[in-house]
Parts: sequence; structure tokens; C-alpha cells
Amino acid sequence: MVLARATVAAVVAGGLVVPFGPDSAALAAAQATEMQRDRVRWRAVSDPRWEVRSAGAAALTSTRGDAITDFLATGLNAALRRAATDEQTNIIEIKYALATSTSTSAVHRAADRALAATHDEKDEFVRHGLAEARLLDAQGDQQHHGEVAKQAQEDRDYIAELARTDPGAQVRSAAGYAANSGRDEDVAEFFAYYWAAGARLDDEAYRLRLADLDAKGNAAMERLHTAALNAQAAERAASGEAAAKLHAETVAAWNALATAEDGTSVNWAAERDRAATQAEAWGRVAEHARGATTEQDWAGVIARAGASRDAWTAAAQQATKQAAYWLSLADEARGNATGSGQ
Repeated sequence: MVLARATVAAVVAGGLVVPFGPDSAALAAAQATEMQRDRVRWRAVSDPRWEVRSAGAAALTSTRGDAITDFLATGLNAALRRAATDEQTNIIEIKYALATSTSTSAVHRAADRALAATHDEKDEFVRHGLAEARLLDAQGDQQHHGEVAKQAQEDRDYIAELARTDPGAQVRSAAGYAANSGRDEDVAEFFAYYWAAGARLDDEAYRLRLADLDAKGNAAMERLHTAALNAQAAERAASGEAAAKLHAETVAAWNALATAEDGTSVNWAAERDRAATQAEAWGRVAEHARGATTEQDWAGVIARAGASRDAWTAAAQQATKQAAYWLSLADEARGNATGSGQ
């Protein structure tokens, strides 16, 4: 299903950036804790790598009071390294299965699909799918049986349209291959497998971008926010001409933070638009499927399209909230630069 577990959870990315004032230390600490938990919740639910989801879930359920901060400080990067290592190990295993199997075997077909699949699907193939494919081969399933029915020109035209207009790069690629090969079996395979597989890859790419926004956005804001606070503290400790000079540095530091937060808001707005475009596209898919009369599993397409449309709509709503959130942080930083936020 596109956007696994029904929706992309909110990435409350401001866990290390909170409003500051002379009397707000306790409130800021409480807000930071909840913001950090929200970041970890997103990782536990929607990060596209099972290693990260597992580590995030463990941090959330831990009885240690510092489990959340430890996860964000070191555990997340450790989980990302494990995921990268697992990915490379699985690719080696899948390529070996491809190289040592005949082209008509179930192992070869399944390994070929797994090599181009998502991170989690590669892992699932190595853990379970490879053994299942070997069992099929042992039972004599050495090739596809039966003839593929002649595919309707209407379906070929529709696939060609998807190759031109679908917002997902992987779906466009799969549709382009099926539309241009000229083989009925490729059209049938697109509807039976490669359309959904491409959609899962596009979903994974989207969630990876969200994960990158979360990590990079918070790292940059922590650095810039610390620099602004240090400049402000230095200014308050000085007097006379030195204070005037340091004031300019304080203003520049807060404005640098505001500019970075504005940029992060723009990035979230781009992800909002990307998700909204996907939602609209899946709505058009559902509309087409409801009126289609060719010999495809249009009932299955309608169900998948409806679930995908709803999930991408939820993702767009969450990205909208994030864009507004980072914009509000930028406004606060500008207020600190002018003195109105202090």
C-alpha cells in the first residue's frame, strides 16, 4: 500500500528549536521533550527502513528517561548505518540468486523483482521469499504456464498516458517499459505487479525525503540557534562600543536562523505539493478504473487507488502543517533579531 500504515505521520521537526525568552526555560524544556517524542514517533511508524522503525519503537517504549534523547543523539544514526549495511548485504544475496538461477526459474523471477524493490522488500525476499521461490522450483514450477490473453488497445493507451503523466518516477518508468515493449505479457504484468511495485518505490522515495528533511533541518537549526543564543549572551555581557558591535552580530545570527527556517518551510511546502499531486493522480486513477470495461482487475485498482489517494492526502496535510510550523519559527527568530521576541 502506498504510504505504509495509511499515512505519513507528522514530523514535528522542531524538537531542538523552541521559542526563547527570559522566563521560558521550563516551558521550552517540556515542549522540546514532546517535540522530540513526535519526531521519534514518525520514525517508528513511517521511516521506510525497518531497522529505523524498530529502533524508534524501542525508544518510545523504553522505561529509561533518556531513551528519546539518546535515540535522536546517537541511536538514529546507528540504525541508519545498520540499514545501509543490511541493504548492501541483501543486494549481494539477491544478485547471487540471480547469477546462479536459470532465467525461467521462480528464483530468478523473484530475485529480479526484489533487486528493484524497496529496502524492506529486499529484506523480506532474503529472509523468506528466496526459500519460497526455491520451493516452487523444487516442485517443478520452472516457468510461467498458460498464454497471456491479448491485451486491449485501450489499456495500452492508458499505460502510455501513465508513462507521460504519472507524478511518480518509478510508476512512469514501469509504465513506459510496458507501453513500449509491444508484448502482451508486459501489459498484463504491469497491471498485476509492476504498477503497485512502482508506487511502493515512489512512496519510499517520498518518505526518505521526509526523513532527510527531519534530520538536516533539526541539525542546522540546532547549530544556528546555539550560535544566536551565544551571540545574544555575549552582547548582554558587554557594554559600550563592544555591546553595539556584538548587537549587530546577534541580529545577524537570529536573521541567519530565520533564513534557514524559511528555507525549511519552503522545502516542506514542496513536499506538500508533491503529495497533493500524487493524491490528485490517484483520484484520476480511481475515476478511470470505475469506467473501465477491459479485462483487468479494476476492482483491485479502485481499492488501491482509493487507499493511496487518502494516504497522499494525509501526507499533504501533514506537510502543510510542517511548512507553517517552520514559518512560525522563522517569524520568532526575526522577532528576536528586532528585539520583539525577547
